[in-house]
Amino acid sequence: MTSLEIRYRRLMRIYPAGHRAAYEEEMIGVLMSGAEPGRRFPSPADAIDLVRAGLTARFGQAFHTQRGTGWRDAAGATALFAALLMAGAAINRLIAGLTLWAEGDPLRLHGVEGLMLLDPALRAVIWPLVVVAAVLGLRRATVALAVAGVLVQAIVVVLWSSSFPSGGLWLDWGFPTAIMITALFAVAVSGRWVRPVLGVRGIALASIGAVLAALTRAPALDDFWFDERFDGLFFQPVEVIQDWVPLLVLTVAAWTAGPRVRGRTAVLSAAALTAAYAFPDLSGLLTVAALGDLGGADVLSRIVVVLLAPVVVLAGGLLVLAVRERLTGRWHGHVRAHE
Repeated sequence: MTSLEIRYRRLMRIYPAGHRAAYEEEMIGVLMSGAEPGRRFPSPADAIDLVRAGLTARFGQAFHTQRGTGWRDAAGATALFAALLMAGAAINRLIAGLTLWAEGDPLRLHGVEGLMLLDPALRAVIWPLVVVAAVLGLRRATVALAVAGVLVQAIVVVLWSSSFPSGGLWLDWGFPTAIMITALFAVAVSGRWVRPVLGVRGIALASIGAVLAALTRAPALDDFWFDERFDGLFFQPVEVIQDWVPLLVLTVAAWTAGPRVRGRTAVLSAAALTAAYAFPDLSGLLTVAALGDLGGADVLSRIVVVLLAPVVVLAGGLLVLAVRERLTGRWHGHVRAHE
């Protein structure tokens, strides 16, 4: 074996093992026959072409392998769950606002009577439409409506920001959640859609979870949930009823999607939930910085922590998922060997 052939074979290692087993000898033969007599090193053109084609083959194989692992399915399921919660929260707010309006509250904002109702009214229209389009399998329409949902949430931010005494930017959990819903639906477009992934039962359970989350937060039930007997106790029944019961129903809905999808849905949901709760803290940090209550370094460090929190949660979830799947694969391998 000549030094030129050895170097060609080293370059071939960039290809996946399966590709090398099938085509390496043929490719080496073509390269050697086209080389000049006495050449010891591959030509720059051959080397670049081998590296380019090898990377294409390797990353292309990894991409196609990853497509079958359920991430796109999980993205669609997570987006549907979040859109359902957004729809439920919007309808809840709208009903509460209309109740106050009927009781004589002017709901005045920026000097305009009833302008406070514009916020929940817009959201109560767009997010149910997103849910309906997703359930019907209208993929492009779902993404387009989700983009409209982001614009609606941006209008909400602008509507409320100037009403705060500090004059700072007001951010709530709805704006980052709308962006994440749009991104997740866009990812899910090229995979299976939500109805085949969750099935009728899963979608029904997810809808029930969203309805429970909305109903248990109805202002009319505040006096029913908040009982003075539980004041000062670590365990608060209202938290169980308002948070954990709907979350449990949504978890059961995700369980219907199968083992691969449910684990990935849990990871994506945890990262999305962290971002939804962490992102609004940016408005407080920016306000504190504007008032000069904290130094620039302190504010910057806290902003970095807020922005990194979802990334850390996502990375931790991916690590746990990888370890679990590797252990599961080994367990199944032992079972097959034993059989």
